[in-house]
Amino acid sequence: MAGVGMKMDIIGAGSLGLLLAGKLILSGAEVRVWCRSEEQAGELTRSGITISYEDGRVSQHFPGTSFQAGPITRFSETILRQPGEWIAIMLKQNAFHATLPEILAPLRHIRLHVVCFQNGNGHLELLQELLPEASVWAAVTTEAAKRKTLTEISHTGHGETFIGKRGNKTSNVPKDTLEEDDTAAISLIHALTAAGFRALVSKEVDTMIYRKLLFNAVINPLTAIWRIQNGELTASGERIQLMKELYLEATSVYDACGIKVDTHAWEGILEVCRATSGNISSMLADVLASRDTEIRWINGSIVAMADSAGIAVPLHRWICRMVEGMNVKER
Repeated sequence: MAGVGMKMDIIGAGSLGLLLAGKLILSGAEVRVWCRSEEQAGELTRSGITISYEDGRVSQHFPGTSFQAGPITRFSETILRQPGEWIAIMLKQNAFHATLPEILAPLRHIRLHVVCFQNGNGHLELLQELLPEASVWAAVTTEAAKRKTLTEISHTGHGETFIGKRGNKTSNVPKDTLEEDDTAAISLIHALTAAGFRALVSKEVDTMIYRKLLFNAVINPLTAIWRIQNGELTASGERIQLMKELYLEATSVYDACGIKVDTHAWEGILEVCRATSGNISSMLADVLASRDTEIRWINGSIVAMADSAGIAVPLHRWICRMVEGMNVKER
């Protein structure tokens, strides 16, 4: 199998992190999972990973002996001693920005291949600053999963995963480095495909990142504020109207910044609501669990882009304050 022999380090053991780990283990890859807590690392070692399916398929279990799990505090020392081939960063944006600068500092001058699965904006630039010698790739995925326990997740939706370089900035990159990057990317795609993912390399990953940002900026905060599943967003004309206003304000920012907007993007947002009607958005899940959300890197990215372009986005600015205010723990 193509996945056999791939050595993959996965930072972040949330729903998508555990889904990726389990599927790669099944394909024969060598997997190390790095957790934010000692508790989860220990539980994964004892209990393994369980993936269940909402479509009735039989659950899959991967014993703790089939992979390695450890706390993220031991990540860098392990990489320096026993490097792998790829690092997949599955942390949410808030954890990404808070945790990685200190964790990755010892690896600053090491040549690594890293792929990032975050929503929103800003993380790729930060990572390249933290790891200037690394080859940094973006992943845009429509796979869906939710975590039930520290070791069990449900695969709620099968999608596509596109891997690409942000901005295609390769003009000053040596030819042998480009060839090495291309070979590494092909190996990653083969491993993901062997693991059962629909994975492709894309030269349009910038467009996909901004498209997903637009969709998330319309869907996620409203589900979090109204505390509803995705499908309920289209249940009334009033809700659809507010969605449309958020959408139009965001597309005006894209136009001002020279970012192409798909002519069918609005219909795409409505289709996502229908296709994931029973899903709870990640932002709503964070609000319900009293965790910080990614609002700063989703709608906040729209606000930052608007500020740089000199245009007003009162609705997105209000949405940011609204969601951020929901995270304050009541005394």
